[in-house]
Amino acid sequence: MKKILKEYIICTIGAFMFVMGINFIIAPLGLYNGGFVGIGQLVRYALEEFAHIHVEAFDVAGLVYFLLNAPLFILAYKSMSKQFFAKTIYTVVLQTILLSVVPIPEHSFTNDVLTACIVGGLVAGVGVGVILQAGSSGGGQDILGVYCSKKYPGFSVGKITLIVNALVYGCCAILFDIEVVVYSLIYTVVMSEVIDMIHTQNINNSVMIITKKAGIEDFLIEKIRRGVTVWSGYGGYTKEKTTIAMMCLSKYEIHTLKKELYLFDKDAFVIENENIPIFGNFEKRMES
Repeated sequence: MKKILKEYIICTIGAFMFVMGINFIIAPLGLYNGGFVGIGQLVRYALEEFAHIHVEAFDVAGLVYFLLNAPLFILAYKSMSKQFFAKTIYTVVLQTILLSVVPIPEHSFTNDVLTACIVGGLVAGVGVGVILQAGSSGGGQDILGVYCSKKYPGFSVGKITLIVNALVYGCCAILFDIEVVVYSLIYTVVMSEVIDMIHTQNINNSVMIITKKAGIEDFLIEKIRRGVTVWSGYGGYTKEKTTIAMMCLSKYEIHTLKKELYLFDKDAFVIENENIPIFGNFEKRMES
């Protein structure tokens, strides 16, 4: 229960930081977030500029963000773990409320647009990163990406994000000056880099485990839920028979592996390679 409570607290802090990065830093300068939040911002602009509809009570962008996410909850329920689904629902609802009620000031904390892009990207990126690190997501293209990557080989969260962002910033290029698009892209790139640094589930690792204890492959498959390749060997000095197991997993899963492996064989020898390229049938996971 403490672990679950901690994760929800982290999701709350992350959602608050994400919204602060948008509403307090980049939105006052007329810049746009990517993804479903960006679509909500564009819908708000269209309603105010073309339909002359302005809602004083709340920000329409937050409501549009939620309405776009609502149908995707079905995909999330079918394709993700129940804990991930519950935390995603919580995060999306919280971000919807914050996006709707947190006022956008007339002026950002700085008049320098480039500085705002960098600081806004840092703040929003840390927010999204810790949300993902806590085993949740902000919905939107994350849900679509996980679903498509499992259903269609070659698809990934990154590709879906690229498509949605291309749509958002393509519309920005039509509606606004090119400077808006360029600075919004700078903000998005900074945010993406920060997310990748924090979100260890994006970092691929390989691990080689050398143990004298039998049954390591069954143990790893049960505890880590990853495929494992096993072969036999022997110690060069002792000539004792050993088992060598190799598997690929995300950096996020390394902590669980080390904890479980210590219980299985505290004398196991482990070699870890971090941030390696992986090709083939390797499942990208977002669940905790």
